[in-house]
Amino acid sequence: MSEIERCLGSLLAGSPPSVPVPKYDFFFKAPAKTHQRPLVLKDNLSIIVAAVIFDQEERVVLIQEAKASCRGRWYLPAGRIEPNETLQEAIQREVLEETGLEFQPSTVVWVESNHLFGYWMRFTFVGCITGGRLKTLEEADKESLQARWMSIEDIQGQVGIRLRAHDVMYLIQTALAYLQRDASQRHTPIMPVLNPHKHMCIRVILIKRLLDEVHILLCMEDKPHFPIIKGTSIAEEALRTLDKETFSASNGYFLRGLLCIEHLGRPHGSADGVCLNLLAVTDFQRDLKNPNYMWHNIANPEIKTALHNRTQQYRSLKCP
Repeated sequence: MSEIERCLGSLLAGSPPSVPVPKYDFFFKAPAKTHQRPLVLKDNLSIIVAAVIFDQEERVVLIQEAKASCRGRWYLPAGRIEPNETLQEAIQREVLEETGLEFQPSTVVWVESNHLFGYWMRFTFVGCITGGRLKTLEEADKESLQARWMSIEDIQGQVGIRLRAHDVMYLIQTALAYLQRDASQRHTPIMPVLNPHKHMCIRVILIKRLLDEVHILLCMEDKPHFPIIKGTSIAEEALRTLDKETFSASNGYFLRGLLCIEHLGRPHGSADGVCLNLLAVTDFQRDLKNPNYMWHNIANPEIKTALHNRTQQYRSLKCP
């Protein structure tokens, strides 16, 4: 097995290449100046974590907001990560503060992102309760007024409650659909890998399928590696940049989702960024105009089978 195939096998298992990233191959030129400098949490970067937690009766835990802007309304346990905090530490802290329950996340089920005012991302987790006690009104504080287990039907109909935002139902339905699918039809559990990144970036694992052959796009500068686009967390933006810089004509892509997520968050100010590892597929033969790039044939049958499995519907986490 070649080194590239070993690296690809590790990525398919959720382990990205070693860091730090020596260089970025391309830069997505976002219009806002806040996007063009290193990311700093609470400055030009906001990361939200949320949890959808079910009990054995498929009830969901919601919290009643204490903030003045939405006081008394109900929402999922969620909040912003703090400086020097990992995504997992953030969601465990938020769940404990807002619900009184100890939470063990098992996978990310949804990733959202936009670039309207700096970078904004939200990671939604599922997992299980391992301890603690549900917060009551007598224990209300600035984090929340109380927490309660509610049926999906009551949440959907807003029976006796007012929701803070209607995306609650979409997140619940996304999490429930993931959990109700057979294990063979789910994406491999994805928990963030603790790698530091100074910027927002997407590592593109681009597969080309032609007849029975499978090729992967490599950048040959320095040493062979998967191309990395700095300055975006949106799959379409990364692929458009790759098109412009690498191919003689626009490609046709099938987005298959994320293989893993990299984030550490410390030290604050120099490692607040996120790297998304994106698996994308093309069935088109496009000429490469950039001499630093080549298609590498994947010969190992186990890697080819693993790639085929991960390109099936629901087998990869959807990319923003």
